[in-house]
Amino acid sequence: MGPPLIAVVLIVLHVPDGREVAVNPAEVTTLHQATGEGKVVTEGVHCVVNMTSGKFVSVIEDCGMVRKLIEARQ
Repeated sequence: MGPPLIAVVLIVLHVPDGREVAVNPAEVTTLHQATGEGKVVTEGVHCVVNMTSGKFVSVIEDCGMVRKLIEARQ
């Protein structure tokens, strides 16, 4: 018998310029819906995905869609 296989499941999201970014759902800590108030994020961003590394990804998908993608992979 060989060593156990480990599978990493990723979800594909999109940054404002249309590029794809693959995110490990197990590494997501919080989702923040982008609002127009304060203009903290770039135009076109609908959700800010915070990661366990302390980094974040600003994506064009809304947080509801991101949450559904994460839940579908668990």
